[in-house]
Amino acid sequence: MTVPDVMDDWAHLVSTALVGTDRRPLPAAGPGPGADPAAQLLARAALAGLARRVGRPPERFEGALPQPAPPDPRPALPQAAARRLRTILDSYPKYLPEWLAAVRRAGFRLPAAYLPPLLDIGRTNMLIRADLAAVLAEPGRWLAAASGNWRYLLREARAEARPEDWQGADPDARVCYVAGLYLSDPQAARRLIRQDWAAQRAAVKLGLLALVSRYPDPDDVSFVQGLLKDPSKQVRDEATLLAGGLERRSAKPPPPDFTAEVARLLAANRGVGRDLHNFVMTRSGEPWPHDGALLLIDALAERGGRAAKAAWSDWIAEQVQTAVADNAPLTVRDRVAGLVADQAVAAALEGAAPRVDFAAMLALLDFRRDMLAELRLS
Repeated sequence: MTVPDVMDDWAHLVSTALVGTDRRPLPAAGPGPGADPAAQLLARAALAGLARRVGRPPERFEGALPQPAPPDPRPALPQAAARRLRTILDSYPKYLPEWLAAVRRAGFRLPAAYLPPLLDIGRTNMLIRADLAAVLAEPGRWLAAASGNWRYLLREARAEARPEDWQGADPDARVCYVAGLYLSDPQAARRLIRQDWAAQRAAVKLGLLALVSRYPDPDDVSFVQGLLKDPSKQVRDEATLLAGGLERRSAKPPPPDFTAEVARLLAANRGVGRDLHNFVMTRSGEPWPHDGALLLIDALAERGGRAAKAAWSDWIAEQVQTAVADNAPLTVRDRVAGLVADQAVAAALEGAAPRVDFAAMLALLDFRRDMLAELRLS
């Protein structure tokens, strides 16, 4: 049996295995392992399976070829930044949002090989989708249109809004237009959603609800509550969840000033404690003010010079230390570098290991500094 014959016979082998060789006998294929039809089926399946693994001649394609990817006129990403992206994806994925935002501002074009892995990450990380869509631009949208797993990108804003996207029949394009409108004129986006809601299909409504959730506003509560009678059950379910989240959000007081709250918690707990840790963790993922970050660094330095009061305080200090490295502005780097030098001198004189590892904090700050500096190259 030739390789093409084996490959053509695969569907028949599968169906025969499902219904049984007694009901669907195999076609003659020359000598086999005895007269047992089941043994012959297994032998033929082994041969066909091997052929599928090795490869087969290409099938003749009679359809129209897809349009090539659109050109991207932006300058190519510097080589150092491309190497940095590989390191981020392999070892420091927590810095990908900051890196993507910086690339978006710098206006570079990514190497094509990085588009698929980034699109895969965006499937589960919704926080990066707006920046990812801007960075991948039209080539990314072209690639996303070819795969159902990446179609979420088609609902993100384009670099330039196209009114025909809203007027057309494509639900992804309609959501894409409103996403862009949110970036340029949020109030106009909200008016458009309310005015045309009844005329939209369920797929568009779900995409619009996702945008309302991403860009919440106190005025959205009554609108979302009114959707609990929408004809689509899926829309009603999503609206119920969103209404509850918006109500809880509107009932919460505004977050306290970061620096003032850090100072208050340090005074109340006489240093780095559980309450401070909890507050710091709730503010991770957002830029911290310079003064507030310095308060945390100085508190860690003070804690490093005295004994811990509880076993869990070492873990808390490590968590706060990492959070500072990840969220503090890079303007605190010189302060951390000075503390690293002080610890080196103390270790040489006293021979004791530091209780707070400022060298590790400095290494992460330097990673972020170099990561952003590489994008300022021309």
